[in-house]
Amino acid sequence: MRNLLRQIALLLMLFGALLAWAEGENSPCAKLLPTTELKGWKAVNGSYLYGKGEGLTSIYNGGYQLYLKNGVQEAAQKLYQRGNLYATVTTHTMKDASAASKFVQYWRNTHRKQKPQSLKITGTGFWIQADGATTFYWAKGRFFVTVMVTRDDRQAVDAGLEVLRTIAGKVK
Repeated sequence: MRNLLRQIALLLMLFGALLAWAEGENSPCAKLLPTTELKGWKAVNGSYLYGKGEGLTSIYNGGYQLYLKNGVQEAAQKLYQRGNLYATVTTHTMKDASAASKFVQYWRNTHRKQKPQSLKITGTGFWIQADGATTFYWAKGRFFVTVMVTRDDRQAVDAGLEVLRTIAGKVK
């Protein structure tokens, strides 16, 4: 009897995890993640992450409270590779457009010592290069997006802009 109860509990947990995964795959922010639009880029197998509410810990292990406090409702993340470049893309659904824009401003203020560079993409955002990486922060409507490319040269800037433009084209 005990084994049967354990098996039922395990099946219920697996069913719950499956439902959470399905919800994540169909969430508004997950739909912004590039699929086949990025020429030459490949999604790294097994890199997809999704979190909602306190489940943001699957993406932000520590510090997820900052995201909740600033209006993040859910987030999806995937790692992409093109040659020796890697780009981590994280898309967030915010409580509203104002929260998304304010969160970009929060990050701009946080990184003001690195001299944030403007983006020429509809919406609000900037990019910086620090600690061997190029990071883009961008918002439009109720979405907030970060793209981090694992180099800090001109090629990384161009690659990050390519990825961000692809995502921006999906935001209505």
